[in-house]
Amino acid sequence: MSAVKSLINEVSQKLSALETAQALYSRQLSPDFNTFDYINTDELGLSRILASLLDPKGSHAQQGSFLSLFVEYCLPTVYKENKWQGFLDNIDKTDVFLEEVTGKSNSQRRMDIYLRCQVGDESYGICIENKPYAGDQFEQLKDYAIELDNRKHKAWHLIYLSEYQDVPSEYSIKPDDLNTLTDNNQFSAVKFSDLIGWLKACQVECQNHSVSEFIAQLIKFIQKQFMGIEDMNEDNAVLDIIKKNAATIDASIKVSNTVDRMKKELMAKLKIDLLAKCKKTDYELDISYLGDGKSYERINLIIPGYDIGYICFEFQNKNFDKPCLGIKFISAEAVKTSPYTEKMKSVLNIALTDKNIWSSSLWPAGYYFQPQDWKGCSKAWLMINEGTMADKILDEMDKIFSLLKDNNLLIQ
Repeated sequence: MSAVKSLINEVSQKLSALETAQALYSRQLSPDFNTFDYINTDELGLSRILASLLDPKGSHAQQGSFLSLFVEYCLPTVYKENKWQGFLDNIDKTDVFLEEVTGKSNSQRRMDIYLRCQVGDESYGICIENKPYAGDQFEQLKDYAIELDNRKHKAWHLIYLSEYQDVPSEYSIKPDDLNTLTDNNQFSAVKFSDLIGWLKACQVECQNHSVSEFIAQLIKFIQKQFMGIEDMNEDNAVLDIIKKNAATIDASIKVSNTVDRMKKELMAKLKIDLLAKCKKTDYELDISYLGDGKSYERINLIIPGYDIGYICFEFQNKNFDKPCLGIKFISAEAVKTSPYTEKMKSVLNIALTDKNIWSSSLWPAGYYFQPQDWKGCSKAWLMINEGTMADKILDEMDKIFSLLKDNNLLIQ
């Protein structure tokens, strides 16, 4: 136990020293400043940023180097396959399109990012389906695969970019169809965290300081938004202490083994607090789906007489991480058939100006609950321990309920 206590003391002292240094030199370091706090980083915004970097004709003026590095780092099987050699040798000829309509399959969808390279009589195609936040749509990846095949490329590839899912859901493409694409080297699942290696390679290759700094800011954004890393200096300092010797490694494992237990105990406290503080009579609080740390665990506000949906607080990741809040329906079909789906999103957009309201196959309207990072940051757990998290969750859920009810949108 003394080794554990020593480790915790050393980490605490190191973090305290870092905080002191950052405070003293904050004007020079500006540790909390990031360009991406002032840039639209919704799905379309991120697609624009990635498309711009991948475009050999883009304003970064680095020609095809960024795209070539993307294929090398994120699509290694494509990079090594002979039938793609014509594309790699002529990568500067690639055209990049946003929201490309799937006209060849008659599905009339829009590919988030589409790359097309024409080399003589042969063409190459890459589609990137960007899923930073929203869930999959019905048969979406299946339709994109059909579209790429119908375009008669010599070689084509479909990329599923999502931090939180290793592969698209069966709702988007059947497992057998996905396995066929994978076996034919026509599909890759890429995480946002996988982009870090590519972006760092781009920094090395880049010959312009402004572009290099923009890439550095993008790396910081990805680390914070998708990896839960607020401060790399802090992260590295802790890692150095943990790896110092056998005793610190052993102590860190013992600490790690108790973290999941601590979270589950605090989650049990949150459930008790929620039930004690929920005094409303317009709805019923359902906490039966919360407690084990599985993906998509949630808290529901069940609305009497409204059985197609509920107000929902849901963790998108396992181990209680990345919560979202909004109105969720029981099925994608219910979302499609409800006459109030679009209005729900519009009402929340107007009323909740501080939120980035989105929609998906099951969610007419939702947003990412703050604090968002429950994995790498202690703020949410401290709020549970202090008893304030239940108030925050209930207040925000009640606000969603009231907005929808007052606008007569909770009607079947």
